Amino acid sequence: MSLMLVIKHNLIAFSLVLFASWIIESLSRSLAEGSLLFLPMGAEILVYLVFGYRVLPGVMLANFGVGCVLWHDWFGSMVFGFLGHTVFGSIAPILAIQLMRSLHLSDFFQGDKINFRHILFLILLTALINTLGKFFIYMDHIEESIDPVVFLLSYLAGDILGGLVFIVLALKALPFLFKSS
Repeated sequence: MSLMLVIKHNLIAFSLVLFASWIIESLSRSLAEGSLLFLPMGAEILVYLVFGYRVLPGVMLANFGVGCVLWHDWFGSMVFGFLGHTVFGSIAPILAIQLMRSLHLSDFFQGDKINFRHILFLILLTALINTLGKFFIYMDHIEESIDPVVFLLSYLAGDILGGLVFIVLALKALPFLFKSS
């Protein structure tokens, strides 16, 4: 794969994650509460499925920019916000994809069709990994007090709903790239 193509794919990944983050920015401004429609999770899953792991730099750069600019240094928790949102949030979909591959559950595309059941399981697994990872990173390290039940439920629901909504909308908006099964 040429360097220009990798750069192009990273720019697309960066743009999609940043755009999805910008959309949900007005919905929630709290690390402790999360967002009940976290669209960037769907954007991240989609770009990894379409372009592979080479877009990790674009995803991380978008997540870093969102944390620094839109969320003003993660509401005062720069180090742990960076670790949770930029690092862990960017690799959670990769961890889920790799886990599914090791379990032979990774037939996301079958020819020119999408296996939505495997993508749905990927969304659920990514949400679980991301929620638990961020909970353990944030629980004693951010300035906001965290109610564990609210945190876990809102992050899990937001990642699942955001993942589903973003991917379904992308599949409807980009029919020339995907053919639904």
